[in-house]
Parts: sequence; C-alpha cells; structure tokens
Amino acid sequence: MWIGLLIKCAKPLSLLVLVAGLAGYRALLIHQRDSARVQVTELEAQRVELGRANAALQQAVAAQNQAVDDLNTAAAKQAKAAQERQQSAVASGAVELQGQSARAAAIAQALVPGGCDGAMAWGNAQGPELGRW
Repeated sequence: MWIGLLIKCAKPLSLLVLVAGLAGYRALLIHQRDSARVQVTELEAQRVELGRANAALQQAVAAQNQAVDDLNTAAAKQAKAAQERQQSAVASGAVELQGQSARAAAIAQALVPGGCDGAMAWGNAQGPELGRW
C-alpha cells in the first residue's frame, strides 16, 4: 500500500524534492553572494587604509632621504673646512718652523764666553730669546 502510494506520488514527490533542492541551492548562492559582497567591502576599506599608510610611509622615506642628503652635504662641508684648516695649519707651521730653525741656528752659532761667569752672563742676556722656546 505504501509502495503503491509512493509510485503514484513519485513524480510529484520528485518534483517537490527538486524544487526544494533548487530553493536550498538558491539560498546558499544568495548567502555566498552576500558574504562575498561584505568581504569585498571590507577588503576595499583595507585597500584604502593601506594606500594611506603607503603614502605616509613614502612621505616618511622621502623626509628621511632628505635628512640623509642634508647630513651628507653638511659632512662634506665640514670635511672641506677641516682640510682647509689642516692645510692652513701646515703652511703656518712650516713658516713658524723655518723661523724657529733660523733662531736656533743663530743661537747655536753664538759664541758663549768661557767660564761660569761668562756663560751665566751670556745666558742672562739671551734669556728673553731662549724663553720663547
């Protein structure tokens, strides 16, 4: 009896199962579509935020690069100034050395009188000159 009833209602039951399956599949597709739309909205917001962060990072990198360039320029100026000071000091030192060498030669060639009293008198006379050394 149940089998006979099932055979008579097989076409309507299969049609009902097919319609229910299609309705369930449609509901699943709608849910996935809505979920994908929400995910796209979230990802778009993240993309915008990452774009802002990237722009800020690029500005920071540009600022740091400018600061490094400024430091390199200042360092080059300081190195050049130091080199000029060194050259100036070498030149003035050479002039001073030449002058002092001439004075030393003059003192070395000076005749010191013999005896302690004469040497002391000569040293006292040369005192201001010898005191500059």
